[in-house]
Amino acid sequence: MLLRKLCAVITLSLLFTVGHAEIVKAGQPPTGKHGPEVVTETFRVMGKGADHIVIGEQHLYVVPEITKITSRYGTDIELSRLRTPCLAEVTYSRWYQGAEKLPVVLRLKVKKVYRGASSENSQE
Repeated sequence: MLLRKLCAVITLSLLFTVGHAEIVKAGQPPTGKHGPEVVTETFRVMGKGADHIVIGEQHLYVVPEITKITSRYGTDIELSRLRTPCLAEVTYSRWYQGAEKLPVVLRLKVKKVYRGASSENSQE
């Protein structure tokens, strides 16, 4: 157990020293970077459209065709088969262009489907 912790500390120290890792809190831009920031968070997906999902009432996340979406059983599904509302672990990338954030979903994994959920819920 002690050996595992020691290995973890050494690995993290090397990553931070070399500059390949950075701790970023969700909702905050990385310091001095203008490229993508990849974040994984658990959200309640309230609706969907042809190429986006709705988080809460107004947050839209772009879902390109290459996004990997898995059901709560671990099988791959298409966005059109996603049942909403649901609780999902969403991995997304935010591109910073000036003050504007453009969230793009990279992976979506359904954790729980709520009662009354349907794959036909659409908010265009």
